[in-house]
Amino acid sequence: MVNRIAAISTAASALLGCVAEKRPDPAPRDQAPQVLRIEARDFAFTVPEQVRAGLVRVRLVNHGREWHEALVTRLADSVSTDAYLASARAGDAFPAGAFDVGGPGKVAMGDSSEVVIKLEPGRYAVVCWSDNHVKAGMIASVVVAVDSTRQTGEAATGQGGGDSATPGSPAATGELRLEDFRIAHDSGVYKPGRNVLHIRNTGARPHDVTFYRLEPGRTPRDFGVWYATRNGPPPAVPVGGMVTLAAGREGWAELDLSPGQYLVACGTPEPGPNGVQLHAQMGMVDVFEIPG
Repeated sequence: MVNRIAAISTAASALLGCVAEKRPDPAPRDQAPQVLRIEARDFAFTVPEQVRAGLVRVRLVNHGREWHEALVTRLADSVSTDAYLASARAGDAFPAGAFDVGGPGKVAMGDSSEVVIKLEPGRYAVVCWSDNHVKAGMIASVVVAVDSTRQTGEAATGQGGGDSATPGSPAATGELRLEDFRIAHDSGVYKPGRNVLHIRNTGARPHDVTFYRLEPGRTPRDFGVWYATRNGPPPAVPVGGMVTLAAGREGWAELDLSPGQYLVACGTPEPGPNGVQLHAQMGMVDVFEIPG
């Protein structure tokens, strides 16, 4: 889950009326992430054509009536957005030549979701896998360009993850570790109000994490039954999270948690001898309550 880098201007200083002006060394540049705004409708994205490499605050705004998410995936040079779409429509949940780097988690109509992720230069697709909306054509292209003005000399060309000391990364209020197949964290990680969760995929498989706020009186089991059958109104509403992170990747998800009970689930599919299961069905869930 790319940075809003504002140059810090420096004035030349005169030394006690010296005749010559001494130019100071360039000052460090602000590393605050730039914003990549993604607008979702049923069933299309509006995204800018280009964004700078580095840390990016990816903001998803859902104008549609359906639940939407925004996976950011890096495409190999030989893979086009059309080829990715064709693979998805053919039933491939992980199209070849695509490397998932996170993105804003699922939200309902009128809501928004924000994450901060690190993007290396290259060609990317923004994809909604919520209820396979990608098969309806919900995919868009964006180019991540080299930021030639960066002064740190840290142009990232690999596909590995960063670390918690990444310059410009948000100050985290807690950490989630996505393991095979468990959501691990310290006690008290979720807090009322604004949360900035540092999410690291420490497993060997891709993982995601979506937060659902349960309706009063409803249970995680109710949601599981509804998710399988889609009978009646949903017993929970999605409030964001982090879409699929490849193994070793990291990002920061920002959530505003109001009082209530929450279900946290990994919806990544896993093929097995008994068919495809979601990681949530394999134990990758968490339940917590924010007191009123």
